[in-house]
Amino acid sequence: MKILISNDDGVHAPGIIFMSNRLAELGHAVTVVAPDRERSGAGHSVTTTSLHLKRGTFPGYDPRVRTFKCNGTPADSTLLGLGVAAPDAELVLAGINSGPNMGRDVFYSGTVAAAREGYFENRGAIAMSLAVEYPARDEGTREEEHYETAVRVSEILVENLNVFFGGFGENGGREAALLNVNVPNLPLSEIQGFKMTFTGRRRYRDRVQRIMTPRGDPCYWIQGAPADSEELEGSDVKAVNDGFVALTFLQYDTTDYGLNDRVGAEEIDKLKINQC
Repeated sequence: MKILISNDDGVHAPGIIFMSNRLAELGHAVTVVAPDRERSGAGHSVTTTSLHLKRGTFPGYDPRVRTFKCNGTPADSTLLGLGVAAPDAELVLAGINSGPNMGRDVFYSGTVAAAREGYFENRGAIAMSLAVEYPARDEGTREEEHYETAVRVSEILVENLNVFFGGFGENGGREAALLNVNVPNLPLSEIQGFKMTFTGRRRYRDRVQRIMTPRGDPCYWIQGAPADSEELEGSDVKAVNDGFVALTFLQYDTTDYGLNDRVGAEEIDKLKINQC
């Protein structure tokens, strides 16, 4: 299979290297197009000025992986990947991200955006995240990262693409869809299984942290610590907290149909735009 892989942690991040190498070992034709530096939290921003795409040999990659770096965002990387480096890619993978992308994270996430751009371009797309928790700046070091678990999950998903992307369209063919995957940061032996989930709340505390520069000037760090101990059954947050891989399909339509219907056409008709 021809696979395009991107991320938001940058071309040198361990997650993208581990996943790309493993899929290349399994015989897939893998092309990587990733940002030249970390672009976490970039969301679905795109660059409207000039972009540069450079093929290279980057440390850690299997020689069978075609690797490119881009000076743009994660979404830019996928666009350049499908437009230039790998136009015949059948699947777009994003990740493996270091950190979860659950709940409202999906609006900020460059990882999800890189996969979503593949979905926009009519491909099957998967965003892969390892749910490593980052403590607040004054609360100690971060967890050990179990990338081997997320790599194995990516293998299983690629081996079973028809379960997620097949059999829905005409003649049972694959459809474009976006699957958001969050893997608990646990050894593989401790993973409880897979669950289909919905997007939970993913709340944070102390999101804006004030720190001082060496010159004594204040600056601000937007991060915060998760506050997810109470989460609804069936959500991605609850599944990951319980040791399950959370699988959530995302879509274009973010309409709140309940509020649309509650306002109603009669009330809208009363609004007169040409009257003071």
